[in-house]
Amino acid sequence: MMRKGLCLLVAGLLVGWCIQAHAGKKKPKVGVGDQAPDFSLRDLESNLVRLSDMAYPGEEKSWKKKKKVMLDFFRTDCKPCMQELPQMIEYHEKHKEKVQVVLIALLESENGREKLDKFLKENKIPFLVLVDVYETVAKKYIIDGETCTLPSIFFINKNGIVLARFMGLKRNLESSLKKALRRK
Repeated sequence: MMRKGLCLLVAGLLVGWCIQAHAGKKKPKVGVGDQAPDFSLRDLESNLVRLSDMAYPGEEKSWKKKKKVMLDFFRTDCKPCMQELPQMIEYHEKHKEKVQVVLIALLESENGREKLDKFLKENKIPFLVLVDVYETVAKKYIIDGETCTLPSIFFINKNGIVLARFMGLKRNLESSLKKALRRK
């Protein structure tokens, strides 16, 4: 009986290590008003994509146009991520001319890339998908010790400043974002 309980505990930790119902009370790694940490990740075709190629401080360069960016940290075993994804797709469809939506896919510990590829084959995502294989970007933005909250969304202006940050499922993403941006 003790062994079964221990196995269930370990399994629960492995499956849910990165999925919490509530964000902690302490200061977030990256908060509203912070300069978004730059990163580079590979997209699904292995192209290197940098945040600083989309949103960056200073004057806009003619060869590198600035964009607002919405980062969405996601994992295939995250039920709240799956619930929120249709809202991200809808947001992208409405605002794709002004905002670059970026799905940052974290991989499950077992067969993570295979599960992600299967999910993406079954669900066409109309915006940029980057794969955070080693969780380097997640560690900059959302992982605190052994935990993180998914989904996690960061709205970044053209100068690379975080204007809104959402941890956990938002029932009405567009409305929550409008409220957050009005406070600016």
